[in-house]
Order: sequence, then C-alpha cells, then structure tokens
Amino acid sequence: LKNFTKMEKEKFNSSLGPDEWPQQTHIPIQGHSLRLGQFALLVKKDGSISQSSPNEDTGPSETQLPEESPERQKKRRKQWPCRESDSWCPPSCSLTNFNKGSIHSCSDKICRWNFLGMQGSLLMSVLDAPLYMTTLTVGRKFSRAICQRAVCCRADGFSNTDGDDAQNFGKYILNHPTLMETNVYMDDAGTHDMTGVKSVGQDVMFDSNLCWAWWPDKAPDYGYAADCIDGKIGLKINFLESTNNMDGQDATPPTVSSCSSFAMFHLNMEIIQHSGVSNITAGKSQKKLTLSDMQQMKRQISAQYESAKADFFRHRVFRQWSCRGCR
Repeated sequence: LKNFTKMEKEKFNSSLGPDEWPQQTHIPIQGHSLRLGQFALLVKKDGSISQSSPNEDTGPSETQLPEESPERQKKRRKQWPCRESDSWCPPSCSLTNFNKGSIHSCSDKICRWNFLGMQGSLLMSVLDAPLYMTTLTVGRKFSRAICQRAVCCRADGFSNTDGDDAQNFGKYILNHPTLMETNVYMDDAGTHDMTGVKSVGQDVMFDSNLCWAWWPDKAPDYGYAADCIDGKIGLKINFLESTNNMDGQDATPPTVSSCSSFAMFHLNMEIIQHSGVSNITAGKSQKKLTLSDMQQMKRQISAQYESAKADFFRHRVFRQWSCRGCR
C-alpha cells in the first residue's frame, strides 16, 4: 500500500504552541489505480475464524443499485486484480472477501467517520450537523500522502449527489482533517521487535486484542489512568492480571467500560429520551435488541443518517465494506 504515491519527510514546526495546530488544507488524492489496490479496504485477520474460499466480489446486491445496462453490470462484476489474492497485504491484514476477519482497519473506520461523522446514527437524531474530527496526530511512521489517502481522500465523490437526494445529504460532507506527526513518541518503544524480519508489505501487526482508552476527567481503574479493553469480549479487564496469565477464581471479573458500545448505546438512548426527539426509544434501552431490531430502530430515529450510510456503501471503494447483514 506504500505504492501509488511519493513519501516525503515531515518538517517540525516549532512555532506552534501546545494547543495550536496548522490550519492546513490539501488537494484530494485522485484514484488512478483502484483495480490494483490503491484505495483497498482491509480487515484484521482473526485466527478464530475458520478459513473458507473467497467470496466473489460483485459489490452490493442488485436491489440496492440504480438501473444499469447489461454491459455495465458485466464490467462491474469483473474481479479487480487486487481482490484475487491477499498476499500483497500487510501482515495480519486481509481483504474483505477472503473470510479471514470482519473488523476493519483503523484507517477504514476513520475514513467512514470523515463522511458520516463520529457521533453515530442514534446521536445524529439530536444534532444539527455531524461531528467531524478537526485534527489527527500520528505518533510513528507518518507519511502525509499515505495518511491523506487512507483517512479521507479515497472517499472523494460523496458531495456530488444531485436530484431528490441532495436535501438528505446536504449536512454530510467529506471532511479533510489537519494531519500531524508528533516529534514525541506516544509509546516508549516499538510494540513489536521486527529485527531480522522481512515481511511483504508494511510491518503492521494486529495480534493483540487489547485496546487502551482514555478521556479527560476519567477516574483511574486497576491502577491505570486508561481503560484496558479486550476486543474479543468487549469488556474492561485488569491488564496486570492478563499479562501474568491469571485466570479462574483469582482473576478480577471483566466489567463494562464507560466508552464501550454498550455504554454508549444506553447513554445515547437516554439523551434521545430527554430531548423529546422521538418516543420510539421508550423502554427499549432496557430490552435485549437483536441486530435487526437495532437497525430498524435506527432507520426510524435517524432516517437521513441511515440513507447517507447506504449511499456510503454504494461508493466505488466502500461497497466492499464488511457488513453484518445490515445493508
């Protein structure tokens, strides 16, 4: 993925204060090698998933696409060269149609947020406009051109909606945040020792299930300022115990983090109920909702957002998004 662009060394700007950032804009990077993987979506490999044959990449179902000529449909169904094999992908990553994982890379998610906003579907019902990130700071191995391509520019094209849908998409724009590299590492040392390892592609590793989350005024827990969340179970764990391989009766039971999807769902439901925007959520925060129930509720509460998200999944790049049967 380091192909298709020229990397340049960044220059440190010593004139910026601790709470300042450069007011920079950049020209969107044009897609010229999509079939070779220039804007490809990647998922993290999951060793617990049984391997199966790759799915044919045909894009969204016919019922969700505008009418196309037979010639256009035949051309669309033709497999892109970059989708025939995942051998060119960074280690620990694979393509969405190879059934080796379902969780997208962080840059895929950030790119999605830079169009739909970071607030999600439920909270969008009480907002006038999506919440977009202003800046993005990378701590290691930063390349401005590659970062631009990954987190925003490959979603170019969403602002061209015309006709009846123009009103629905008026509040959604493709956000291009200011991209920065810090000259102070966010970690004391590299997370993986790559000495003597020669890997095809980038040396990206996703073999850890742990994620650290911190926010202002957060109370320390288990002796740490940040929450340590196990991505496999979605719960907060005691990091020290996990590193010492403690289990059974001696281990502290996992708990729900305040920044988990579960906690955010209940918080959003409470906000919607207090705002009086909709009475659809009444009593539902206490019930166990299936994925289908959740999707139906979101379409009722935030129809514009769900319509914009459906358009996102029709984009030439993001139609390859790995969905949980929610299109």
